Amino acid sequence: MSRISRGVQAGLLAGVFVAAFFFVADVIRLAPLATPIALSRVYLPAGLQLESPELWHIASVLGFAVRLLALTALHLLVFALLGAGAVALFDRLHWRLNAGTGALYGLVVYSLAFYGAVTLGNRGVLDGVPAIWSLATANFFAGAITGRFLQRFPAAAPGRI
Repeated sequence: MSRISRGVQAGLLAGVFVAAFFFVADVIRLAPLATPIALSRVYLPAGLQLESPELWHIASVLGFAVRLLALTALHLLVFALLGAGAVALFDRLHWRLNAGTGALYGLVVYSLAFYGAVTLGNRGVLDGVPAIWSLATANFFAGAITGRFLQRFPAAAPGRI
């Protein structure tokens, strides 16, 4: 398996961690799924408006499920690309990728990717978007997971990750 494939795997693992982190944080705040709801308003186009209350209710439940799945797919795709990017960057710079350097990568690159995407997708007030400290914490640990995974399961070039 190639190193970039391993980076994609590590990124997916980090993405699942971040999703779980914010799910638990939302449950603790007694607002389950508040984060994906807020982020779907930022990243996904507005939904269809229906006149009938019954149709609106059915459509809103189905629409929510579709938006949640779309946001999850987008989230995992971005983390897969960031994991592959970590491998490419660290290989190019000839730096070791481990839990420590991965944590720094996650703190900086994952956070910049999030806030850059929020800025590009900004359509108004960003109610419910995670606070910077919680995002930084999640990204720090996600980066550490990425680095540790790649250190533990190298694909090629033994002795250097």
